[in-house]
Amino acid sequence: MLVAIGLTACAAHAGNGAGEWLDSIRPSAELQEFLDRTMDGLLAKDSRLRDAKVRVALLDLSHGEPPALAHQHGDVPIYPASVVKFVYLMAAYRWQEQGRLRIEGDFDRDLTEMIRASSNQATRKVFARLTETEPGPELDAAAYREFRERRQSVKRWLATLGVTDLHCVNPTYDGNGDLFGRDAQFIGDATVAGGLGQGKAPNRQAMTAIGTAKLLALLATDRALSTEDSATVRRRMRRDPREQPHLAHRIAGGAARLPGLEVYSKSGTWGPIFADAGIVRASDGRALVIAAFLESVPGYRGSFIADLTERLVRARLVDDAKKP
Repeated sequence: MLVAIGLTACAAHAGNGAGEWLDSIRPSAELQEFLDRTMDGLLAKDSRLRDAKVRVALLDLSHGEPPALAHQHGDVPIYPASVVKFVYLMAAYRWQEQGRLRIEGDFDRDLTEMIRASSNQATRKVFARLTETEPGPELDAAAYREFRERRQSVKRWLATLGVTDLHCVNPTYDGNGDLFGRDAQFIGDATVAGGLGQGKAPNRQAMTAIGTAKLLALLATDRALSTEDSATVRRRMRRDPREQPHLAHRIAGGAARLPGLEVYSKSGTWGPIFADAGIVRASDGRALVIAAFLESVPGYRGSFIADLTERLVRARLVDDAKKP
């Protein structure tokens, strides 16, 4: 399958038109035809890709308003692995704008480790700060109700922006005994709406490719955060496969095949999941957003995301810029 608390304060900030702008996004027959044709070509030459469930969303911000959308299975939720970490980075800067925390010292270093090294331990520290929760033993009913509400604070902020299909309510775990007590109590709570609803962990993270692309589009256009903080978040998400060779098969790797582009992205890999989501920006400021999540057993680790990125960027940013 495929796709290319402070509620009052958050709602006031969302008055910059984030939700209205997202509502203006329109499906593009031209972009959809490009995605479908490109997918057919990539599937034809990659048997491992044919075995994967792919969800992809593409948003073209380079051809004026309204933004153009194409996707394949982009509205189907999936476990996002470490892609979710960019959401928590954005939330940290929004919380700072609200005066709820300061990004400095150990917390600043944790944000760097969360994004740059994709540290799960750092993510747990960041998420604990954002939600004012801590790990520990299971809670009684009254204490758990408060814990449950706090854990959904990032999701509630996203809703004020008009993004309602990102279920970002947990940190990320290493699987070495770090999921226990109240964390296990919460992730096993089937009464929390929006989780994947599977097995013993019905309240797992769940993101759609379309929702992911929309949030990145708000970041690309300074609509979720202040102009200064949007630029800072993008800088922290900047990716270059010359510095991080493991990104060769991700968005940054595909964009690096062409000159004059910058990428701000967050990838994720976990068991059956291979994912990436990011902004590709040309030197003239035109931008595209790509979100891709693949699920298969054994896990796909091929070049699909990079190949799709190269073809999309070449067609929509590079070759299109040469037209008279």
